[in-house]
This record gives sequence, structure tokens and C-alpha cells, in this order.
Amino acid sequence: MSYAIETKKRKFDRILEALSDAAAASPPRSSLNSRNNATTTSSSLNLSLDDASDGSKRRRVTPTSRVTLSTRTSATSLSTHYLPSSRAAFLERLETFRQVTQWHVPSTEPVNATAWAKRGWICVDTDTVFCGCCKERVHVDLTIDPSRLRATKIADVTDGDVQDDQDDQDDDLAMVTEVYNSILKKYQDMITTAHSEGCLWRKRGSDSSVQRIEGLLNTSIALASLKERYDSIMTREDELPAVAPLPLPLSEDEESLTKNLSEEEQRKVNLNAFRLAITGWDRKAEDIIECHHCFRSLGLWLYRGDKPAMETLDAIDSHLDYCPWKSADAQDTEVILPSKRDTNDESGAKKERVPGWILVYSAIVKGSNRKQAKDSPVPMVAEEEDVTTVGESLTSEQREKKTRDLFRRIKEIKKPFNVKALLNRKRDKQAAIPRG
Repeated sequence: MSYAIETKKRKFDRILEALSDAAAASPPRSSLNSRNNATTTSSSLNLSLDDASDGSKRRRVTPTSRVTLSTRTSATSLSTHYLPSSRAAFLERLETFRQVTQWHVPSTEPVNATAWAKRGWICVDTDTVFCGCCKERVHVDLTIDPSRLRATKIADVTDGDVQDDQDDQDDDLAMVTEVYNSILKKYQDMITTAHSEGCLWRKRGSDSSVQRIEGLLNTSIALASLKERYDSIMTREDELPAVAPLPLPLSEDEESLTKNLSEEEQRKVNLNAFRLAITGWDRKAEDIIECHHCFRSLGLWLYRGDKPAMETLDAIDSHLDYCPWKSADAQDTEVILPSKRDTNDESGAKKERVPGWILVYSAIVKGSNRKQAKDSPVPMVAEEEDVTTVGESLTSEQREKKTRDLFRRIKEIKKPFNVKALLNRKRDKQAAIPRG
């Protein structure tokens, strides 16, 4: 192993050792439950990210410290019970993470809100989660403080490890990345291990299907829900922003989704509201829309005015990354979609995981095809012409022979069901037996 690699490893081990020593040296936390005077412990790693404008952006790590946590909780009756298979309870827990001023962990991280909610945790304070079953708490902090890295660098220079500025910056960046990934891994473990030993959430959490939006494979239910969302959004039609077109599969255009409507109905359809409804958005308040599965709220005033903050609303990208309306993994539903190259080729059909909005789109297409088939007249004339042509091609003798064969086959088929004949045959056999 080279000297540079050994030095990097020594730095990394020293930082992690300092983090562990600081956590072990912290005084035990006082009781958080005054009702039963129980003492609970929680592990928290206090790191903060350097936002310096300096081009080098040197980052350092500081020892962690305990945070005195508030006892305030907004737990509901369902979220405080062990109900791993209950979708309603999961959504209640997930909703506690909705406040952007209270929960700062990005939805792209593996320790996002859904990961904690699936293991029974609810958000009760700033970046603080709480288990209603075992009463444990964890403070989550993924930021990195540069002062610790700076102190480590000074110690390394004393050891004689002198490098140029560019190498120093690269090492610092690599160090921060390693420390961040290590802290992230520890929090991933704590999602399970931070529960008390006897807590049921430690043994088993909710599976991936708990996030799934139910009813989207049922065309009637999916279309009824779509209409409800559309009607709620249309209550203030004049305030709707411009919504980006949906990336529909198979190169379909959005107008094709309304092709079976009358011209008057097509004129009434508001495509902006239609796009929002397909992607799961609903009206929350006068000027706010929200998603009921990732609990993201959007203020429509941001998209209005002479110089709006945002000109176009992306109905799909505006959902959080773990939302089943946006994420195929979160929806966890596989459907057969035709090949994008040739929609008429059945062999090209394949099973894919798709997000919720694609399932709504499929329901619209199915409903449209059903309506079209129902309204189309049945081509009876062609069938009658075919029958007439076949009949005229036969001679009278052939038709008579065909009729006799048909009656003979019918008679053979009816024989086993002729009860009277069977009884007579049985009586004749009994009469033929000589009596002794």
C-alpha cells in the first residue's frame, strides 16, 4: 500500500474514531417521557455542510454532540400503533414529514421520509423522528462541519504529510465523500437498530407494496378518480398555470386521449387541468394543489404574473422522488406494454414497471377503446353475404345429404340422455333372465 493511500486511510479512521469517541463521551439524555419516567437514548450525528464561496471549499468534520429533543409529537392513533400492512397508517406516518421547514433530508437519499415511515417512525421535530411503540427518538443530520476536517489537516501536516494545494483539495473532497457515505450507512442501519430490542418495528417493517396506489388497474375506478381530481382542479380554472406536456408512451399525442368525445366536449376539456389530474394532483386550497401520496404541495401563484418565478409547471417532476405517481419502483406494478417500435406486433409486448400516471393513461386508452367498440355497428351484412355465398355453391343433393348427416349426429348425441329408452332396455333385460 502506498504512502498516500495509508495517509488517506489514517485520516479517515481518525475522523470516524473522533466521531465515535464524542458520541460515547456524551452524557446520557434525560427522560423524555414524564408520564412513565422512562429514560430513552438516541444516537445522533451532528454534521453541517460548508457553504463557503471559496473555490477550494475545504470541508472538515467536527465531533458530534447530543441534541436535547422536544417532547412535542403530532402522532395520530394509527401512526403510533404497530400496523406494518396498513396503507392508511403508513400514509399518516409519511404525512408527518411533509413540512419542508421541519424535515430537510432530500427525497433522493436512501434515508428519506419513506424509509423511516416504513419502519414506524414519525417526524416530531426538526429532523427528529420518533417511534410511537418503543418511544425512541433519533436526530438525523447529514451535513458536514468543516472545522473537524481542518483540525485533522493540521494534525496530518505535523506528521509530515505535505502536499500541494490541488492535491490537498482533491483529498478533502474525497474525504468528505467517504465520511458522508459512512454517516449515511450508519443512519440506514439506525432506521432498524435505533428501535428498542423488544420493539416490533425492529423485527419487521412495511414492505414496498405499502406505497402502491390501489385501484389504478381497475379502469372504472381509475377513471372515476381521475374525474374527481379534474373537477376539483377546475374549480378555479382561470388560475391554472401552463403545464408541460406529458411524455406519453408510444409517441401518442394528448389530443388522442379525448378523440371519442364530441366536438363540444373536446372544446371544454382544459389540457392543463387534464395533465395535473392524470399525474395525481388534487386541489388542496384556493391557490394550492397537492399530492396525497408524497404530500407535496404547490403554490400556483409562483407560475403567474408578468415575471413568474417559474413559467411552466412540470406535473411529473414536481412530485418527490419516492412518490408512486412518479416512481415506478414505488408503485411496484408491472403491466404489459406494446413495443415502442411496432404497436401491432404482439411479440413485441413486454412487462414493465411503470409509475402511477402511466396506469391512469392506460385506463383512459382502455376506456376510450371500449366506448368506441360499443358505439361501432356490428357488421352483420357481411356475415349474411358469406353464408349466402356458401349456400348457393352447394347443389340440392349435397344440401340434402348434409341435412341428413346433421340429424343423424344430433340423434347420436341425444341417445345417452334418452331416459325412457334406457329404462325400457333395462326392463327387457330383466324379463329375459330365467327365473329359477
